Amino acid sequence: MATFSARHGGVVHGSSAAVVPFWQTLALGVVTALFGIAVLAWPGETLRVLGALVGVWLIVAGAMRVAAALTEHHGLGRRLLTGVVGAVMVVGGVACLRNVATGVTLLALVVGLAWLLTGISEIGIGLMTHGRTRVWLTTMGVVSLVVGLVFVVWPSASLTAIVLLTGISALLIGCMEVVFAFMMRREAAAAT
Repeated sequence: MATFSARHGGVVHGSSAAVVPFWQTLALGVVTALFGIAVLAWPGETLRVLGALVGVWLIVAGAMRVAAALTEHHGLGRRLLTGVVGAVMVVGGVACLRNVATGVTLLALVVGLAWLLTGISEIGIGLMTHGRTRVWLTTMGVVSLVVGLVFVVWPSASLTAIVLLTGISALLIGCMEVVFAFMMRREAAAAT
């Protein structure tokens, strides 16, 4: 629940009495809308940045695993497995940075695998339950499997759709925040 604070020209959220100034809400709306416009204007560049970020993430995470393998005090088998996984991640990260399309495809495959595993687990849990819970979990599991398969089979189209939806939603939310900031300001002025 939000109430308006005429003294500060802002909005008070809930019982914490934290006032959000007009300029802050307006700036957030403008930045969010500009982000949405940038994503919509350059969806390919957005995907390339995502691909590069995947490469950097893989290199950092892989290097950390290799370092852990060298410093762990666990058994040799566990240390070896951790080191090999880390080395593979570093190699994958370098490949992503050398060819950003690889990073984008890898990102889509990771997202697809996450959806597939989520779907399998939801179906499994759903089959162990009864009644409405079984129906809901099984249905959500099947939908997750389908989404996961779409990401695995059509990785670039799936990520392009996500980028476009992100741009559209950011633009809409940013515009709504700008409108809300002016409504908040007008309400604050009327309360004085």
